[in-house]
Amino acid sequence: MSETVQAGKSAAKTPAGTMSPEEMLKRAVAGAKAGSAAAPTTPSARRSLRLGANGRLAAASAAALIGGLSLGLLAAPQERSGDIFAQVQAELSAGRQETTRLAQEIDRLARTATALREASEAARNETKSLASSLGDRIGRSEQAFEKRLTSLTESVTRSEREQSERIAGMIAQLEKKTPAAAVAPAKPDPKPEARAAEPTQTGSLPDKPKTETVEGWALRDVYDGVAILEDRRRRLVEVGRGDAVPGIGRVEAIERRGRQWVVVTRQGIITPQTW
Repeated sequence: MSETVQAGKSAAKTPAGTMSPEEMLKRAVAGAKAGSAAAPTTPSARRSLRLGANGRLAAASAAALIGGLSLGLLAAPQERSGDIFAQVQAELSAGRQETTRLAQEIDRLARTATALREASEAARNETKSLASSLGDRIGRSEQAFEKRLTSLTESVTRSEREQSERIAGMIAQLEKKTPAAAVAPAKPDPKPEARAAEPTQTGSLPDKPKTETVEGWALRDVYDGVAILEDRRRRLVEVGRGDAVPGIGRVEAIERRGRQWVVVTRQGIITPQTW
């Protein structure tokens, strides 16, 4: 009896939230055994038995309630952990996809950078080749220009030297022959009687020489009845009376008119010129 009361008291004292289902079951079994042992005799024992049966029912109800609460409390964290695990898996999958996308983007950028580097290298090589070719062409052009300039300079120098030599030779000839022409004796004029005694010429008379000045030739010197003529092409010709001047014709006379000598031809007279 006392044990049953103590079991009921202990069951009443122990909070339902802190008692495990196993403890509650053990206490219910212990209460049942105590009730069967105390069953025999008195009405007070019957009341105690009824009290024990009610306590056992209350204890069983409390145990069932506590078990349900425990199962609910155990299931709730499992559901929450499952949701968290699914969320973590989703985040990991999203991170994996983002990593794959970033890797593909990095690979594409690397290929683009490689292509740009190759294009830049090709352009640099082409620029070097063009610069080298252009430098060679400029060098060859400069060499050709220098050669032509040197050749032209040599030609001009040679022409000036030849012209100077020719002018010096002509001046020397003039200096040599001018005194001889100055001291040459003048021919005496024939006497009138001798002229009258000459036989009369019959037949056609030759054309009278023209008195116009021939522009294409110039008289440079006269010595011993020979005249030195020069044309526009700097060609020198020595002619005497009766000789032919190229392009002009026969020389009729070489005579002195005033202070200068002239060569008389059928086309006109050749006089000293300044050119």
